[in-house]
Amino acid sequence: MPPPFDSAWFLFVLGCLIGAVLGSFGTVLAYRIPRGESIVIPRSHCPLCGTFLTARELVPIFSWLLYKGRCRTCAAPISCRYPLIEGITALACGFATLRLGLSAALPFAYVGILALVAAATLSLPRKA
Repeated sequence: MPPPFDSAWFLFVLGCLIGAVLGSFGTVLAYRIPRGESIVIPRSHCPLCGTFLTARELVPIFSWLLYKGRCRTCAAPISCRYPLIEGITALACGFATLRLGLSAALPFAYVGILALVAAATLSLPRKA
């Protein structure tokens, strides 16, 4: 029986989890940079009511599904772009992990994927 870290499924799931987190950070970059906001401060919050997000609400993809795409406090709709971008990044990182394995090149691939996703997201039309 091969060690669990050599399993293709393990590598794919690990890459997807890392990719979902990176995708979530990519959406933060794409939202805040054009507005001239800091990417660190303040914490993630609802743009309408300003309520800071809890740890449960920061889980990529699942939190959007759990709250049905709405803010927990004011029920403002949250764009489906967020889980889509997180999902695309998750899959890209999952496949990169499968292809590269746990090699020294993998972090560079993750950075490249994040840069491409952030750049593509920045180029999407946005509401005023």
